[in-house]
Amino acid sequence: MGTEEIGNINLSQYTLGATFSKQTYRHGGVCIFVHKNIQFHSINLDQYNREKDLEICTYRSPTGNFSYFLDQLEYILNKICKTSNELILCGDLNINYLNDNSSKHLLDSFLASFSLLSTVQFPTRIFNNSCTLIDNIYINTCNHDFTVHPLINGLSDHDAQIITLSNIFISVPRHVFSFTRKIDRNSISKFTFLLSYKNWEDSFSFFFFES
Repeated sequence: MGTEEIGNINLSQYTLGATFSKQTYRHGGVCIFVHKNIQFHSINLDQYNREKDLEICTYRSPTGNFSYFLDQLEYILNKICKTSNELILCGDLNINYLNDNSSKHLLDSFLASFSLLSTVQFPTRIFNNSCTLIDNIYINTCNHDFTVHPLINGLSDHDAQIITLSNIFISVPRHVFSFTRKIDRNSISKFTFLLSYKNWEDSFSFFFFES
């Protein structure tokens, strides 16, 4: 998905928070949409992005360099952990959690050092006669009660995953409205014109003059 295509996406009540689009290879890219009631700031991670190997936020191609992926992800998590200890890592990591494989063990051990554990326990991509669990959500499960379930929305060959954190509270910002009078050349001209139609006799009748 290119930058122009992402710019044309309009999701009601959501704002585009972060994005990365491929420039060299066709197809793919990542983006995050945030609900309008949630205050956020995006972290610039462009220096870590490399197509196929690591595309934040967060995706790696099955043909990408896994060692590079882990090394750069470590730099990123160390950077983020300096400002926040509440992390949610999610995306298509192209590591099948339905099979017992070395990449899965390496990733689990690495993320456990940041207290991040996988939460998805069901297939996320079913194609022909095969199914895989290559999309995942990692959180600090020591701090949160959560439930995870799939969402088949027909938008992709990957099913979506929804995680609900039951003991997280996000303050909704109060919207304060104020009214101001616009004063410019046009408004002054209109005001002067309306004054010319004012009948001042009623106004002057309230004043008394002594001789």
